[in-house]
Amino acid sequence: MKKTNYPFPDLILFDWDNTLMDTTPALYQAFCVLSEKYGIPKCSMEEYRARTGLSLRETFPEQFGDNWEEAKQVYLDAYKKHHLELLTPFADAEKAVAYAAKISKAGIVSNKTSAILHAEIDWLGWNKYLSAVVGAGDASKDKPAAEPALLAMHQAGVEYGRPVWFVGDGDADMLCAANAGCYPVRVADENKDGAAVLTVKNCSELLLVLYSLTETE
Repeated sequence: MKKTNYPFPDLILFDWDNTLMDTTPALYQAFCVLSEKYGIPKCSMEEYRARTGLSLRETFPEQFGDNWEEAKQVYLDAYKKHHLELLTPFADAEKAVAYAAKISKAGIVSNKTSAILHAEIDWLGWNKYLSAVVGAGDASKDKPAAEPALLAMHQAGVEYGRPVWFVGDGDADMLCAANAGCYPVRVADENKDGAAVLTVKNCSELLLVLYSLTETE
């Protein structure tokens, strides 16, 4: 069973898209609508998957200039048409979040627009596991800044400086973890960050790590 030297967490924060949820098909459909309307060069779904991570308010102003809010609405409208029916948790994602909530506290910190994030959590019925939910726009800044993780700690009633794990697949997640003083857990096929960062291949492997925290010798 995979183990870690990280301290037992008072709170485990999870990214949402591409960490717990395979939302790329719905996100990619929305991107294709945006691409058609604004003449953005198209790419494959896998190429688009690699691009995601930052919030719309971080990326759209640079990409669309003064029209960024209009473009944002086009994208969100397209995404909302199919996001719930296409929402697919990765294998053992719910078990990992549920077990995190059982042994500690669990929360979500995402760069997904807050209202949509809450709608997806409600749709799955996962609110019962969560002590904190922070989406894009809830804090003064989005990931990779520290503010979203710090807000989640506040929501969960966990003081700054207590051990908090941050589980995510993207660089923005790892930077947010570092900025907020959290222990980073990267979800990736291979270690990208060095031996100091716990890396798990998927939610199933993460679940084994969580089990190891409570096993007795």
